Amino acid sequence: MVAEIGETLRNAREAKRLTLKDVSKDTNIVVKYLEALENEEFDKFPSETYLLGFLRSYAEYLRLDADELIQAYKGYKIGESSTPLEELTRPTGLSIFTQLRMYAEQYKNILYIAGIGVAVLIVIALFISLITSDVHIGSDDSIKAIQEEYYRTQGKKIAIKNIWPLQIVNDSGIVLLYNNEACQFLVENKEILFLLNEIKDDSVVVEFLPDSKKYILEMEKSVVCSPMESSQNIILTLKGLTENRAKIKVQLTAAQQAVEQEEAVSVVTPVTPGTEVVTHDQKNLKIVLETEFIQKTYFELYLDGNEKVRGFIPAGNKERWEASEYIQIKIGNAGGVKVKINNVDYVFGLPGQVANKVITWRKDPTNPNKYKLEVKDW
Repeated sequence: MVAEIGETLRNAREAKRLTLKDVSKDTNIVVKYLEALENEEFDKFPSETYLLGFLRSYAEYLRLDADELIQAYKGYKIGESSTPLEELTRPTGLSIFTQLRMYAEQYKNILYIAGIGVAVLIVIALFISLITSDVHIGSDDSIKAIQEEYYRTQGKKIAIKNIWPLQIVNDSGIVLLYNNEACQFLVENKEILFLLNEIKDDSVVVEFLPDSKKYILEMEKSVVCSPMESSQNIILTLKGLTENRAKIKVQLTAAQQAVEQEEAVSVVTPVTPGTEVVTHDQKNLKIVLETEFIQKTYFELYLDGNEKVRGFIPAGNKERWEASEYIQIKIGNAGGVKVKINNVDYVFGLPGQVANKVITWRKDPTNPNKYKLEVKDW
């Protein structure tokens, strides 16, 4: 039966026209272990735990029945090898109910292969394993408590399938989540929890609980998050995305460092043509603002003190405005808008940040006929 595992994985991968490098990039499993699974070279894995974890991830990535493949492998190993039973039956991130179903199927196979006497010993070992194992998912009680607190504070229900703990090392860590799965980690001994709320074609929506702050994560774009329970800002970056799973990098940063980072990227005043003008008549000056909305974003615009726009602008919208003295803008999602001022690109902040800016001409104190474009906080 074990011979079918490698063949099943290889056939499914080739049917999707994927290379091993493609799979490695999406699953974060190195190529040599993918090859080992397809070639049934199971002795190349450092332990049974790694083997079973990689087998599950690979199978789910290919949309195969991971439980069936793991059951086939374990049934073979129990009947053919001397590997300790507790190692073979260690949980792999499955729910208790799924494990019970898998173990029941294995139990039938063992009865058939090894006889009643061996089966009785295995059932006892499995029962002990289920009681004493450290399952890496949130218990039903903890999930229920979070759901009740969310309903109490937000007045609506929320679906949570699993809660996966993340160990933060050197202020960062990476977690793989399916839809409606949550990640939990500690910040100065306080539990922080965010839920993968929605998976889109090229982005995901995460929601911190219980304060219900939501953030949109796009590929390789860092978003500074400020959950209510955290004493530090948290930076989330979407590092990988399939149709049903997201790879998210979590970074911690002190509040003051985050403020300094925001200030560093919030105003960019490049010294290029278009930002400095020499003129004998201030009436010749003009400010040209061009915007391209990448995402639906709240936007306010004032030209020389007159309100022109107030409300949400849909994605795909492109506009061009002119003013002679100054422009004031407010952007609800600074990373959702591309901005040009006098044909020069400006960056006003990261995705999810609010930007309030004033754009005006400032006279050069050393040259009365020279004006410099100034962008500052409003």
